Amino acid sequence: MRVAVTKKYSRTMSKPLMKLLRPTMLLASLFVPQSTYGFDGMAVLGDSLSTGAGTHPSLEFDSKILWNIFNGTSSMAVTESMIPPEFREATSGLAAPQRVGPSSRENDGGSGWIWHNVIQTLSARTLDTHLLSYSYLLGRKLGLPANEIYLAGENGSTSQHAWLHAARVVELKNKELPSRIVIFYTGNDLCTQRIDDIIEGQAYGQEILKGMKYLALNGNADANGTRIFIPGFLPVTSFLHEPSILAHKIRLHGEEVTCQEARTRMFGAKPPLKNEPVAPVPDVEPEFALFSAVMPPNPVLLCPTFFGLGREDSAHQSLLANRIRSFREEQRKAVEQFNEWRGLKFPGRNISAVYIDETESIKFDGQDVAGDCFHLSAMGHAKIAQAMLTKMR
Repeated sequence: MRVAVTKKYSRTMSKPLMKLLRPTMLLASLFVPQSTYGFDGMAVLGDSLSTGAGTHPSLEFDSKILWNIFNGTSSMAVTESMIPPEFREATSGLAAPQRVGPSSRENDGGSGWIWHNVIQTLSARTLDTHLLSYSYLLGRKLGLPANEIYLAGENGSTSQHAWLHAARVVELKNKELPSRIVIFYTGNDLCTQRIDDIIEGQAYGQEILKGMKYLALNGNADANGTRIFIPGFLPVTSFLHEPSILAHKIRLHGEEVTCQEARTRMFGAKPPLKNEPVAPVPDVEPEFALFSAVMPPNPVLLCPTFFGLGREDSAHQSLLANRIRSFREEQRKAVEQFNEWRGLKFPGRNISAVYIDETESIKFDGQDVAGDCFHLSAMGHAKIAQAMLTKMR
């Protein structure tokens, strides 16, 4: 009986109470700020191109040089003179962008995770120069403050990491997405032990699409709309045959050589002449011995399909060029599929994708190559940023 009486009492008292409270609740709701999602900024998902790896002009292909940078003996500071002239006004002050670390999706707690982060730490502290990356130059030229430019990519990444890097962006600000997102994996997908192991074009496109869908399914688009930009795969095969790139000079283990010679020597030190006495191996710190085993990373080991044996074979280069064309075709398809899928699944959600074909036809030459004949210099990054500006403004 007590339960029944309580229910009856509750019902009879709730109606007049609700009549009294309803106008008050309605009035109060007018003064509650409406939720707005997202923010005006830019996130970049990608590989070592997005982080500015290898761009600093003081970097040399020499483990001792990199060790001095790693332990703080030498500086990797960026000065205004290092910024390409057309970007100096936009980057005034040289405030740093934000680096986005791994999300909860990436930590499996295993030894592989630990080793992965050790390598990334070594790489970030010795190779990456965010202020000279296309990501930073582009963001600042678009008028964004440095602290709203987020680098969510990682050295060594491929298109298969797109959804993982998308998860970093989603977790960045509690699911709020920036107004611009760039997904640009344009190098490591071509780097395998054998050319037959390179990812197929269709699979490459589906990985990009997976990253875009992850953002739409798990993130809140900016109130004024979030645009996902997919730049066309770069014409990287020019690194194999462009004369000015082959003639570009770098410092290799303390010696000045051309990129052509560095590749011929597989980026190794010059072998001693016949009957030349071998210099004694100096005593080194144990930490440096470990460091020098992985730094600098040898392009031949990183990308055998580009720098290994057979790279000058015309049939080999033709296969690489054909694969790049298929990547671009599938990138376009991924953009179309995403926009169609989003329109059907989330018609009210303001998020869409745009393909940037201007990056397909960039002409790289010797001044655009970094000190390892593998990455791009600040001038090369500036060409990419300039090509992307029109579609992203």
